[in-house]
Amino acid sequence: MAVRGLQGTALVQIAERAGVAVGTLYNYFTDRDDLVRALFDHRRATLRPLLRAAGATAEGQPFDGRLRAFIHDVCAAVETHRRFVKIAIECEYTKVTPSTTPQDLLAAAQAVVDAGIEERTISPTYRALLPSIIVGALKAVMVRRLGEDAPILGDAELVASIILDGVRGRP
Repeated sequence: MAVRGLQGTALVQIAERAGVAVGTLYNYFTDRDDLVRALFDHRRATLRPLLRAAGATAEGQPFDGRLRAFIHDVCAAVETHRRFVKIAIECEYTKVTPSTTPQDLLAAAQAVVDAGIEERTISPTYRALLPSIIVGALKAVMVRRLGEDAPILGDAELVASIILDGVRGRP
């Protein structure tokens, strides 16, 4: 599916790739959409805990360290699940299955920003928009690198530096 995209993959192709007959798939799934929903649910169950925990290892560290750890952990999770993330981004607006993953990621970014505000490293003015900017920057990098079939994790430090320099008003 990651090669042809979700919309371009037929149930026959999925069965061939899995090494089973199409009829075997129908023993478990009512149709192609049912199989896709099950796949998404299974993959999300693996990816969501990684995204929710992003940056948790840096809890208690200063804002810079927490933000860097958060961005690194998100990039590492995406790198590990890149084929699924590529399909998920492709299908984001078709709502193949309901997902709270974007909200989970935004909540994790909000926690990092709130910690930075609490330690007075950044201004409370940034509370409303900075989490969305962080997640938006990460998503933009993901879309680009997944489209190029290039690594994502190597961009984590650069994304963190760009955000931190902008937040602090440095040139």
